[in-house]
Amino acid sequence: MSNRIKYILLLALALSVGSLVNAQETPNENWEAQKIKGVRYLLDAVYNGFPFLNDSWLPGRIEFADGEIADSIYMRYSSYKDELIYFNKSISAQIMIDKASLNGFWVADKDKKMHVFRKQYFDGFIKGDRYFEVLTDGETKLLAYRKVNLTATTPYHDINGILKNMEYTTDHQFYFYSPEKGYTPVRLNRSALLAKFVKTDQKAIKKLLRKNRMQILDEDSFIDAWKTTEKDGFKVVF
Repeated sequence: MSNRIKYILLLALALSVGSLVNAQETPNENWEAQKIKGVRYLLDAVYNGFPFLNDSWLPGRIEFADGEIADSIYMRYSSYKDELIYFNKSISAQIMIDKASLNGFWVADKDKKMHVFRKQYFDGFIKGDRYFEVLTDGETKLLAYRKVNLTATTPYHDINGILKNMEYTTDHQFYFYSPEKGYTPVRLNRSALLAKFVKTDQKAIKKLLRKNRMQILDEDSFIDAWKTTEKDGFKVVF
């Protein structure tokens, strides 16, 4: 076999190995042995809207399935694919981390607020492991599934003049969750919150919210109302 053929075969082998990445990067001195398992992330098609939860690489940390923590990692969460992506500086590549290898992750937003995501099995429509943001972590948790869908829309021209008819649309879904009772969906408004309690409790909860001058106008105010309600001992009906 000629040296030229040997060289070509070795080059092909190197390229094939590189396409599947057992992505090794050392984010800090206290984390050296663990490997981040994953594959190179293929960029999403460009449409109106945005497939990621955050529009830039933000610092965070991940928890592996064995409980080990790796921090100082720059990552993005793909709400469209429900996958965690991080940038491996040593090979200049975006890596989609193997979901089976993680328990969850923490990621900061642009205001440096840390968001906690946990991997949990969802037994509703489209069963399987999902990343849920933990909005409250009491006996009954309030979770958010930060979903983005690709949907058909009125035809439009993108910035390059190409005609398209698809766009990324936000479809965040919220659930109350108990390990014993599972998931129950909830919308972020006052009526939906009250509907999660027995009728005998609803009047008392209305009074409690009025007393605390609480109006549910958005996600943050819903979280505050739920925390106040839970603190007073009211139980969600699943």
